Amino acid sequence: MSWRNKKTVDDTIEDLNLVPIMNMVVCLIPMVLAGTALIKVGVVNVNAPKFGQGAATPDETDEKPLNLTVAVGDDGFRLTATGADINQVLGIDPAMAAAAAQPADPTQPPKEGAFIPKKGEEYDYVDLYNKMVKVKSQFPQETVMNLTADARVPFKLLVNVMDALRVKLEQDTYGDLAGFKSASARIEEGAPALLWPDVVFAVAQ
Repeated sequence: MSWRNKKTVDDTIEDLNLVPIMNMVVCLIPMVLAGTALIKVGVVNVNAPKFGQGAATPDETDEKPLNLTVAVGDDGFRLTATGADINQVLGIDPAMAAAAAQPADPTQPPKEGAFIPKKGEEYDYVDLYNKMVKVKSQFPQETVMNLTADARVPFKLLVNVMDALRVKLEQDTYGDLAGFKSASARIEEGAPALLWPDVVFAVAQ
């Protein structure tokens, strides 16, 4: 009878060494906390465009809403309103308004509203603010501003327009961009004075 050498099998399971993983997690926690402290989340108060008409019909005696629209194009800003003649509100000479309304393409119809051209390659936010403050002075109860843009305009420019027109600054008019950028918001009754805070995205026509 032959005897075979039987090898014993070790069925014991060793515990995993979690020390390296725990060390890595401990090192990552401060990095994650430091990263979240550098992230700033901003919320822009806007509304989606509204299509169609409501069932309610306004009374003829009610004041017609201004329905102010700021259109951002490749060549600058254009201000329009259905409730008032925006050129008359801004005190623009009719001859100058007619000249600004003529499009570059003679086959196209004249453009409505007041035009604020670019200064070189930059948009003229200073003139836009000055004109919008003037409109606000004549329509103090209005807070809604329709905002539209060409498809080629980056969304960052729309955010710049909303930031420039959300609150009133220390002065009603500014002559240069440096003074406009360094100005602080006007405080009234312990809170920033609002200019055009309610923004509605409109469909470009």
